[in-house]
Amino acid sequence: MNGKLAFIITNDKYAGHIYGLIRAAAERDFAVSVFIMDKGVFLTEDKEFISLIKKYKHNVDRVSVCEHSCGVNGVISRIGDFNYASQFENAKMVSGLEEKDRILLF
Repeated sequence: MNGKLAFIITNDKYAGHIYGLIRAAAERDFAVSVFIMDKGVFLTEDKEFISLIKKYKHNVDRVSVCEHSCGVNGVISRIGDFNYASQFENAKMVSGLEEKDRILLF
């Protein structure tokens, strides 16, 4: 792997950009980590996002979703491959990054 690209997704309005960056990172053999919260949790109901994550599962090491944000936004469906947890997963993802890695916030 060439390094890691981490995503913190707080809004689903930039979905097209997010998909393109995940695709590009995976195709260039970067590891990808994702933490989704706030309005971004609506991506967990988006078939294109789900299929993208499944397609690049060899590069996507984890998709964590804020359980509290799901409750606040009325997202009740759960994807088996996603980790529904707390903001602690966000902190673990960020603290696990190395100097060569990058993080993007949407």
